[in-house]
Amino acid sequence: MKILLFLLLYLPALLFAQEKPEEKSWWESRIDQRPDLYFPHNAHDTALKNSGLSCLACHPFSKTDETDLKTLRELSVVSNEPLEAICHSCHVVDRSAPAQCQLCHRDPKKIWPADHDVNYVELHGHDALKDEKSCQQCHLDLNYCVDCHFRRDSTTRRVHGLGYRLSHGLEARMDPQQCGSCHNPSYCFDCHRESDP
Repeated sequence: MKILLFLLLYLPALLFAQEKPEEKSWWESRIDQRPDLYFPHNAHDTALKNSGLSCLACHPFSKTDETDLKTLRELSVVSNEPLEAICHSCHVVDRSAPAQCQLCHRDPKKIWPADHDVNYVELHGHDALKDEKSCQQCHLDLNYCVDCHFRRDSTTRRVHGLGYRLSHGLEARMDPQQCGSCHNPSYCFDCHRESDP
């Protein structure tokens, strides 16, 4: 009888009780706010400890005189969150951490400059010649250029159009300095030595 009374009183409450959603941790809520970033805390924690650093290397916790709790909460998120300058100090400036954008940025295209549109790979030459330092802000290693520009396979021509190899002589005589911005003198010699009898 006690069991029947228990079921009649508590069964409806159990059936209709809604599960309370679990509260997200502060980091899980940050993922919702910035889904474009991936930040592996465990990897950074290990790296910092191995370097003899603490969390304060990335989270400086700036002092403020603000007393309004709502404003303070918003300020705390911004001032204590590692921002680009802090991340870049290890990943770009002193290169003590990997420097591939896609490690943290799920879609690196979102951080590319506005002019890096669909055809930029084909059209970047003028910009690169005009301001090489600007390119090196992101493309830290010259291998990024060399991988495409000094490729000698005939299947993938990325710099000069079809037929250029047969007609380049006149352009090379008119502006050898332009050729020299990518090719060293042995580049010419190696090819012309093979074709000379």
